[in-house]
Amino acid sequence: MAAVIDSGAIYALYDADDAHHPRVRAAVARERGPLLVPTALLAEVDYLVRTYLGVDAELHLLHDLRSGFFQLVPLTDTDLRLCGALIARYRDADLGLADASILAAAERLGIRRVLTVDERHFRLVRLGDGTAVTVLPADEE
Repeated sequence: MAAVIDSGAIYALYDADDAHHPRVRAAVARERGPLLVPTALLAEVDYLVRTYLGVDAELHLLHDLRSGFFQLVPLTDTDLRLCGALIARYRDADLGLADASILAAAERLGIRRVLTVDERHFRLVRLGDGTAVTVLPADEE
């Protein structure tokens, strides 16, 4: 089963000192399907990893992206429309493009599992069919 992974979870995976690192690492180890990364997240993830962990960690991330450890998901026009709708609907929650792109990709691909350390946004938002996503690793524990 696939999961869409957000920036905070990716960062926690690379930072062994991050409080979420053990839980995220365990969730990744349990995951049997691909870890999907919407391309809209790449600049945010790169900024976090390079700024807080340095160039070597950034190069490790790039290697993992190229090797297929993560599967990149392009942002489509349909995704952009859905991002706009989600941001407008959840205006007061300050959702933002990064989180909206995760939800848009999940909706389009029929995936209901999001690997994240940001439970606030992902517990709040409902997809087009009215369902919530499963928040990993929290919902597995």
